[in-house]
Amino acid sequence: MYRISDEQIDYIINDIRARGVDMESLQQNLLDHMCCVIEQNLNEGEDFEKFYQTTIKTFYKEALWEIEEETIQLLTFKNYYKMKKIMISSGIFSAITLSVGIFFKFMHWPGAAICILLGIVSASFIFMPLMFTLKAKEKQHTKDKLVIGIGALAATLISLSTLFKIMHWPYANLLGTVSIVIMLALFLPIYFFSGIQKPETKVNTMTSSILIILGCGLVLTLIRTPRSSMLMEIKNTHDFMRSQQILKTEQSQLQPVRTTESIPLPQIDLGNSIYTICENLKSYILKLETGYSFIDKDFQNKQIAINEHTFGSNPFQDNPNLVSEFAKLTELINNYNSLLLLKNNSEIKQIPVKTTFVEYFNRGEAGLVSNLGLLNQLTQFQMFVLQNKRELISLK
Repeated sequence: MYRISDEQIDYIINDIRARGVDMESLQQNLLDHMCCVIEQNLNEGEDFEKFYQTTIKTFYKEALWEIEEETIQLLTFKNYYKMKKIMISSGIFSAITLSVGIFFKFMHWPGAAICILLGIVSASFIFMPLMFTLKAKEKQHTKDKLVIGIGALAATLISLSTLFKIMHWPYANLLGTVSIVIMLALFLPIYFFSGIQKPETKVNTMTSSILIILGCGLVLTLIRTPRSSMLMEIKNTHDFMRSQQILKTEQSQLQPVRTTESIPLPQIDLGNSIYTICENLKSYILKLETGYSFIDKDFQNKQIAINEHTFGSNPFQDNPNLVSEFAKLTELINNYNSLLLLKNNSEIKQIPVKTTFVEYFNRGEAGLVSNLGLLNQLTQFQMFVLQNKRELISLK
């Protein structure tokens, strides 16, 4: 068995220190381990330094100080491996539930929303924070930790903005815009200029930066510009006003024909009640959206317009009077359609409620209806009532 001299021991300990290992306890452990390896494997007369240099390389991947860094992590961060397992598990769970949710959404199967919600929430609040924490612990330089932190924040905001968009929650576009700004204005410059300075990471940094710019560009192409939003709001408001003008004309043309008082038909009475409730609901929605219960031709000068969006819940639920009015509207429409069946006339049309706000609100699927769609459907109900009223009067 090879016997190590004191000079060789000094040579080993000095080399360990020169390689960046500063902890004395770790230095002694590495020294003991190296001495054992040399004594057991080196034969008398063989080159000690050559054997040592070959053997010490098997202790690390890139540098010996990595052992000290990992030791410090294990000493100061005892739950490192447990957190790493949780991170991997949460990542797998997020990927699976999100994939299942997207597939269910494509197939229009129940459970899609909850799967997507669980997938994005677990990724945003478990996987991303743990990944940032663990990656930051592996880095020595503050700049590297900053890059990881900003990247994790941007990725979390992108995930949440996607979730808010899918669930029709407010501030989805704001979150998406903020995440893009953080990614391009903060993360990309720091990541690019810190990575391009190192020859070993220069190519990867440039490639990743190009992919980030392309990805952000693709996301931005899906976001409507403020100018486009304004023009769309003006167009939507003009369309709504035209439909109101047609409705007003239809109503005025009924006045000279015959008064409803001389025509005691239950269908007409129910139709009048439906018309009134629809008008009340429209006024409430307009007041909610624009601050005015009625929109006139001067709406652009007043800087009011209908900004189309979907509802997260029934918009009438916060007003007890309108809750009862909505319930009454559903009942009146059912009774009205039943009475119209007694009239054997192809010109008299039932009020269609399938795939309208009446069906979706009663099923708790308010997210399928936009505010503009609700206003237009209420107007369509009123048009059906007026057209049927005209036909019922002519039959009388």
